[in-house]
Amino acid sequence: MVVGALFALSVWLMPTEGIHIGDFTIKMPDFEELYSLKTEEYADISNLVTANTNFDSLPDITEIIDEKNVKVLDTFKVDAAVLAAQIHRLEFPKGDKAGLMAFFEKLKASSQGGKMVRIMHYGDSQIEGDRMTGFLRNKLQNKFGGSGPGLLPALQPYDSYLSLKQLNVGNWSRYSNFGKVDPLVKHKDFGPLMAYSRFAPLQNDSALNLSQTYEATIHFSESAQGYASVRSFQKVQLFYGRSHSDVQLKILSQGVEVATTILQSGTEMRHYQMVLPEASKQIQFQFTGNDSPDIYALSLDGTSGVAVDNIPMRGSSGTIFNRVNHSQLREIYSTLNVQLFILQFGGNVMPYLKDSAEAYSYGRWFYSQLMTLKKLRPEAYVIVVGPGDMSYKDGEDFVSYPFLELVRNELRNASLKAGFAFWDMYSAMGGHNSMPSWVNATPPLAGADYTHFTPNGAKLVSNMFYNALMIEMLP
Repeated sequence: MVVGALFALSVWLMPTEGIHIGDFTIKMPDFEELYSLKTEEYADISNLVTANTNFDSLPDITEIIDEKNVKVLDTFKVDAAVLAAQIHRLEFPKGDKAGLMAFFEKLKASSQGGKMVRIMHYGDSQIEGDRMTGFLRNKLQNKFGGSGPGLLPALQPYDSYLSLKQLNVGNWSRYSNFGKVDPLVKHKDFGPLMAYSRFAPLQNDSALNLSQTYEATIHFSESAQGYASVRSFQKVQLFYGRSHSDVQLKILSQGVEVATTILQSGTEMRHYQMVLPEASKQIQFQFTGNDSPDIYALSLDGTSGVAVDNIPMRGSSGTIFNRVNHSQLREIYSTLNVQLFILQFGGNVMPYLKDSAEAYSYGRWFYSQLMTLKKLRPEAYVIVVGPGDMSYKDGEDFVSYPFLELVRNELRNASLKAGFAFWDMYSAMGGHNSMPSWVNATPPLAGADYTHFTPNGAKLVSNMFYNALMIEMLP
């Protein structure tokens, strides 16, 4: 009784906001929470997944209805009407889908031997490790042709086991234009990955130690966890620049030397490409020189079909395109024939928003990024993917962040105003307070941080987006 009385007294005396001690806050549950008089309602996602769902064989709208709208059902596939009803559709400015239809025409042409089409998937940590992009790439390459993982960094900062295995030898360093930017970097040449890598120290002048030779290697090999289409490639490309000396590059495919070339010195961006004699599952780049070029990206692709790049930027809000060399980026996008950008951002601003004014400001910043991208690559279309549900702990409950729907709305407004499409991942997941249902699903679809998807959850939401994209292609 004494302990209970002291506990009740502490609950009564504790301020609602708790007691702040340094970086810590001490809180007590109130009487309503203590006696479970207040319960938080979580979204029902039973229509999205069941306990026996095969996440590697999720229903595909293009396999159920062909392009002539003819049903090709069998007893193991869901009814087309049921699947279509579950698809959360893309939103278009005033219903105008012309830009996306133009992309589909280029995609079809590439599958019939035309010029390879490239899709760039930019996003925050939600797409790290090629989880969401990998599933989407596999679906598209199986339907339209193509192979390989697409653009890759010379130094991989994130685990990418779903793409290829990567091993670096040498003194590699990475420099990005987001997160913590190195103050020694005095230029804006970061390339399409918004980061570059080097195997020699930064050289901001032409004074080289010619007696110093640097050697470095990048070795890519197939991953057992990777999808079949990503494990082999034939077209190799390298984007580099800002080297104070020529650098020798040897390329070995399957352990056999297939090319030796000189990467020329100079500040301008340069492009090297070759087509391997045959498709390869293993490639090695060996660099030797008195300096290192800034390596903006490597690309491992097929020779036709579609390439899909995974470009994760941990901690980024997507306000990146105004902070790079536009002429360089324009040239790279043109060389790679980028026809679709998928921008998946918004989650990283959520924990830091103090009021609605900051959410409105973020929407304006993001709109400016879209307009910059439109100027850099007017031939390409853009689909903005809004943030999924995210939860923070409020007392004993996990609840959606207070400004999440406002951020979603601002990203939608920015997308439609810029003339592009928007996909509402938050609503597709189930909307308000849906994340706890994803966390507690069997099997779990999201992690204990109530923010990031598990591998199964990433496949599910990627398939939802893929179906939302492909249903627009059907009559």
